Amino acid sequence: METKWIIAYALSLGLPFFLHRAFLGSVQKRLHYMGMQRVNYRGNEVLTAGGVLIVASTTLTVGVVVLYLATSGTSTVSLNHGLLLVTGMITLAVWGWLDDCSKDESKKGFRGHFGALWREGKVTSGLWKAWGGGSTALLISLAIGQSFWTWLLAASLLTLAPNVLNLFDMRPARALKVFWLLLLIAGVAGYYSPSPASSIVDWVWLLPVITSSILLFRHDAGGKLMLGDTGANSLGFATGYAFVIHSSSYVQVTMLFIFITLHVMAEFISFSQFIDRLPWLKRMDSWGRSAESE
Repeated sequence: METKWIIAYALSLGLPFFLHRAFLGSVQKRLHYMGMQRVNYRGNEVLTAGGVLIVASTTLTVGVVVLYLATSGTSTVSLNHGLLLVTGMITLAVWGWLDDCSKDESKKGFRGHFGALWREGKVTSGLWKAWGGGSTALLISLAIGQSFWTWLLAASLLTLAPNVLNLFDMRPARALKVFWLLLLIAGVAGYYSPSPASSIVDWVWLLPVITSSILLFRHDAGGKLMLGDTGANSLGFATGYAFVIHSSSYVQVTMLFIFITLHVMAEFISFSQFIDRLPWLKRMDSWGRSAESE
């Protein structure tokens, strides 16, 4: 690996630590001032939209790395991968933020949101988020897909992946663990079946996301700061982007099938109840949480 990429990886790993320490206190105060408290599953009020920390840290870090690599003669293809990633994360975070700000939590799932539109003629914040996320996925996929089918596959993954993280964001740090698991799968799939358009150096763009999510883990797991739709949506987009950029079309089709299956299952069963029925899965789900958050 060239020296410039070693430096880029060092920046991607190190900058989020400084940014997290610099922003954490002010972000928490700002969220509290804005009334961004929501009742969690135990009935306690917790600050939500904490995922804005991940988005802000990732955006600034990727910006610095892009500027550094651009002055080092790096190809625009790789730089575009970083820019498209943060563009999608920011956009999905904005739509998630609007949903976090909404006080209406009575409508859940696709049936709930589309049911409200059909019966009441009401466009819920969740429906706006779905429209915004889908539109973002369609546009960003235009810059990635090399044919109609690769564009359609990328758009489908980028549309569904954000809501997959939302489906699991029902307990402290659960969505973060699902995010790490999916990125691990994307990494392994990319290693054994690399996409011609990707390279191992392109993981430099995902490293700030991973580092920022790890830094937020203890706050989420401790029941002090929720990811919110702001964080779950942006991490979900990063997950879908990892599969689109770093895995073959066969892997992408498989993951799309899995994502669709999870969405269908969520309409009929509770993932929390399902996890609680399996002791080994419950232990994994509970790992890292404080006694206060349980």
